[in-house]
Amino acid sequence: MIKFFQFSKSIGQSFGCKSKMTTFAHTDFNSSAYSAYRPTYGKELYEKIYSFHRSHNGRFDNALDVATGTGQVAIELSKSFKQVYAIDVSSTMLQNAIKNPDITYSISSAEDLSQFSSNSIDLVTAAQSAHWFNITEFFKESFRVLKPQGTLAIWAYGQNILRDYPDFKHLTKKFVEDEFRTYWSKELDTIGNFYRDFKFPEEMFQTVKWEIYDGEETPDAEPLFITEWTIPRLVKYFKTWSFYKNYLTANPNSPDPIDKHIADLTQLFGWKDNEVLQIHWQSVLILAEKRS
Repeated sequence: MIKFFQFSKSIGQSFGCKSKMTTFAHTDFNSSAYSAYRPTYGKELYEKIYSFHRSHNGRFDNALDVATGTGQVAIELSKSFKQVYAIDVSSTMLQNAIKNPDITYSISSAEDLSQFSSNSIDLVTAAQSAHWFNITEFFKESFRVLKPQGTLAIWAYGQNILRDYPDFKHLTKKFVEDEFRTYWSKELDTIGNFYRDFKFPEEMFQTVKWEIYDGEETPDAEPLFITEWTIPRLVKYFKTWSFYKNYLTANPNSPDPIDKHIADLTQLFGWKDNEVLQIHWQSVLILAEKRS
């Protein structure tokens, strides 16, 4: 059984919250596939977060992972924090969340952290999710629940880049725009802009640190996310895209566009059945200290 905190809202009310209701929150969404086929976050990412947190004497008592999904971040936080709270608007995601006695899951939105006392949390995290939030309200609530010397960490990955096949990025970007633009949520453009539209209130946060890797304009930056995948593994990742799910719902009898795209790339690049692809991911990491 998953350990649940007291719910601040019913499931129905949570789905009516200010956070965007995404494809991932639908009850028929395959959360197991999402958990299995999305890229994972390596230890280098957490080391950057913890180093920043220590730099202003942050404590390692309580962490809160917002929009936790299946608990991928929460389980890592539990290795360093005494208690981890993890929230999501999706009961489907939480039912498949990673179980751990030090993690307390509950259904709640990013903009309503009322179940947590003011000045009670040392670290608030939001991975691959902040583009769905009402970011102004999220900042207000994060500021309220964070302790003095607390840290807010927001990060996301964007398009994947194959260093050995530089044309892959542009071809895949064009494919997505041509096939899925109708099913694309405008919030995803926020990732493409590396969250630059986020305005951190100066009265709430200080020492805001940005780390962006786009693979082109920041050649000296190091990628945060590096993976080695086979072609079938890459296909499974593509098929976790929310806009792909939206496409299938609207076109149940159409040929699978991702299968065709991969077939075209395989022919173009001469990929073998056992090809292993070196993948870097565009990414953004934002770290901010609560202003005392």
